[in-house]
Amino acid sequence: MLRIWIVAVATLAAPALAQLHVTPGTEAPVGATDLAGLGAGGAVVAVPTLDSPFFGNPAHVTDRGFALTLLGVTAGAGGNVSQAWTFYADELGPAVEDGLDDLRRHDPERLEALYTEALRVGSQPKTADLAVLAPSVRLTSGPFAVGAGLYAHSVTRGRITNGGGGIPFVDLYGRADLAVPVVAGVDLARTPLGLALPFGLRAGASATYLQRRVTAKASPVDALDPDGEKLYVLRGDAVRLAAGLHATDVAVRGLDLGVAVSNVGGRIDYAFDRSVEVSGSAGTADDLDEVATLEARFDGRTSEAVVQVGAAYRLPAVPGVSQASVALDYTSAATSDFEQSVQAGLRAGARVRLGGHLELRGGLSQGMPSAGAALVTRVARLEYATYGVEDGRLLGQLRRRNHVVQVRFGLF
Repeated sequence: MLRIWIVAVATLAAPALAQLHVTPGTEAPVGATDLAGLGAGGAVVAVPTLDSPFFGNPAHVTDRGFALTLLGVTAGAGGNVSQAWTFYADELGPAVEDGLDDLRRHDPERLEALYTEALRVGSQPKTADLAVLAPSVRLTSGPFAVGAGLYAHSVTRGRITNGGGGIPFVDLYGRADLAVPVVAGVDLARTPLGLALPFGLRAGASATYLQRRVTAKASPVDALDPDGEKLYVLRGDAVRLAAGLHATDVAVRGLDLGVAVSNVGGRIDYAFDRSVEVSGSAGTADDLDEVATLEARFDGRTSEAVVQVGAAYRLPAVPGVSQASVALDYTSAATSDFEQSVQAGLRAGARVRLGGHLELRGGLSQGMPSAGAALVTRVARLEYATYGVEDGRLLGQLRRRNHVVQVRFGLF
């Protein structure tokens, strides 16, 4: 199973530089990994970050002058990935190579133990993320600002469940996005309209071209063919729109408010793109029935708009400490296909810069703590974040913890 999972990551990342499936029932929002926000609990709509104008609140494009990312890479994993890899390398992989049918006939006790361990290790969802931050730039001229970028992001999720009779059921989903966002904004406080405003107000809008590839595999483990298994990849194209407002120093100095509506756009029409050999010899004929099943699985998925509202308070600077703030957000974006409670959309976080080169972040998201740190210079940033995700209906039902690292170079 993990061989298929790993091949899916590499395959999907390359072009971008009743059984409950891990495949989401709705289209996921466009987004690259914003570690500055993730480490602070995901509370970002009123706190600008380097990537928030492109994938959060477009009004943030006016927050700073010139900023340039030349290249960056993000990698992350969630769930018990290390344990699952050890189990595959030491037990499941060799058994699949030897042939599960032979085990069933000659060593049924080993096969039963193998299935039991597969269900234990595989019950928790496992995820792998990879993002490439290609050039992105933000420019300001007077009260106006524009930005554009190129982002590639892939995410793969795998899980093993009980397919009936104790037989492990492999459940895999992979998605790879190539996103080209273009954003424009205006600082209304610096226009003639600003003379009548008792607070600062910024507005912005963005359009993102999205090229998305998806794949999935749902099969009992003993139905996987070690001599001819394939992944079938579908491709679709779309445009996603977003708009936002960012008000500063509302009523009291340091109190900021933000609101954004993103992921606005119609459904994506997918078509068969290509097949990828996972095992067996090249040239194996495509399974047209499996391709048709996969297309039906993704056909007609809806794309729901995401609404974010939030507030932040910028703490007064003290010697050795700058850019300190606390924030509270609500987002309508669900993290599972279940209808989640209002509490699942709450995000809270804090961030602070110590001296000139160290940033610390912490927060709470879906009842789980998050944390992060960054070493920053004028031309490079090295960041880490850990955060929790709820994959179930209720908080605490099906938790998954992710760890992500990022390095980027440019002028910040």
